[in-house]
Amino acid sequence: MVDGSPQLNKLEIDAQPVTPMRPKKSLGRPKSGSTEKTRERILFEAERLFAEGGYDGTSIRNVAKASGLQIQAIGYHFGNKESLFQTVVGRRAEILNAMRDEALLELRKQAGDKPIALEALVRAYVRPFIASANSDDKGWQNFAALMGRLANSPLGTATISKHYNTVAQTYVDEFQRALKGVDKAAIVNGVMFMVASMLWICSDTGRSSELTGSRATDMESDYEHLVNYTVAGFAALGKG
Repeated sequence: MVDGSPQLNKLEIDAQPVTPMRPKKSLGRPKSGSTEKTRERILFEAERLFAEGGYDGTSIRNVAKASGLQIQAIGYHFGNKESLFQTVVGRRAEILNAMRDEALLELRKQAGDKPIALEALVRAYVRPFIASANSDDKGWQNFAALMGRLANSPLGTATISKHYNTVAQTYVDEFQRALKGVDKAAIVNGVMFMVASMLWICSDTGRSSELTGSRATDMESDYEHLVNYTVAGFAALGKG
């Protein structure tokens, strides 16, 4: 950590992210309330199925059946499977990105001309996702599971890059300011390790419970462990 960097308090972020609505309407005839509900039902069921079976294991027919609709209705509202999938990911990614942007803006105001503290940066990036996965909203829980599945697939890499890279780059830039002189490639690797840990916490594989001998899982406690571990890792880069 750079000497003199502000020691900012824990960044509190709303633990109940809003449920996303469909993307902004294009010009044309307004959609009816019934149409909006149909689209939301499709998106919810598609999100759940993609989380459970992955992209390849989910078909438009599966989504239509789960939504109680004819298969043609899915294409009418969202086009092909790839388009539906990108809409599923994009609508919640947009909210997470906005939360991270807002958090970073606030940190910059607090820091002034000084670099932002490492802990504050880690919390600002990780907290929105952890909070969403730990909320009572089943859709956000499904989304967290879906992101964990995507992290280990070629399609997932491209999708995550499409929806998250712009905001991720702003955080890489801030980590570079906090770790002056550290190679950018090392910082990018650190960010990737942070993201991988974040996704693992929300994957609910049960392995940590097996190793600890405890059946209970505490995501908030895991989140604090992640922050401490990641901050120490970033700080070590600055000592290399």
